[in-house]
Amino acid sequence: MAEFESPAVAKRELQVEFGEQTSGVNYIRDTFERFCETGTVEDRQSSGRTRTITEEKIDKVHDFIQDEPQSSVRTVVTACSIVLITAYRIMTENFSLKPYKVQFVQELYEEDLQDRVEMCETLIPMLENYAQGNLVFFGRSYLLFTWISQQTQHQILLNVWCAMSKNQIIGSFFFDDDTVNGQNYLSIPKEFFVPEIRKLHRIPSIIFQQDGAPPHFAVDVRQYLNHHFPGRWIGRGGPIR
Repeated sequence: MAEFESPAVAKRELQVEFGEQTSGVNYIRDTFERFCETGTVEDRQSSGRTRTITEEKIDKVHDFIQDEPQSSVRTVVTACSIVLITAYRIMTENFSLKPYKVQFVQELYEEDLQDRVEMCETLIPMLENYAQGNLVFFGRSYLLFTWISQQTQHQILLNVWCAMSKNQIIGSFFFDDDTVNGQNYLSIPKEFFVPEIRKLHRIPSIIFQQDGAPPHFAVDVRQYLNHHFPGRWIGRGGPIR
């Protein structure tokens, strides 16, 4: 550029020599000035404060995550007395952890309130009439890991089913499919619950209850429940609402 007196002239000469794909005027000027000041065209070293991740900080984060794997990054920051970017870098770069956020999908709405009152009014006399504990609740829960060490696009969870009555718990049944649908949900009462209560000789007297999750509303599921618990099951689309 010293030869051509201006960045614009230098750019035109570079285009003649190397074609259209050349550096811009500002880049040429900055590079020339840097060379004059430092004797090199390499980028200047950053003058900002050096961030350090010490073994002590890594050990603190490791121990805390081992004890509290569902903690948020900000919780780790507070517990380990480190800054946010350090906590995030340790968790992602040192331990290869990936964060997940719990999403609640079965929200209660205003119209559900009256349905709950009506359900209580239905259940109270049933409970009084079936004092021997024939009402069975069938439920599902899951274990969710907030920080995991393998790359995946889905939350890692383990579904657990059990049936509960006044007198006993039947289960648990562990189900590790990623997605629960009508087909694999049907296998739970079909292959697990009904065979278990047959052993107890209690099918004719049991009143079965499940919640209104979409897999529970599948046609095959309702047909199966209608066959084995005719007029005696509670749930979405069931004979007892």
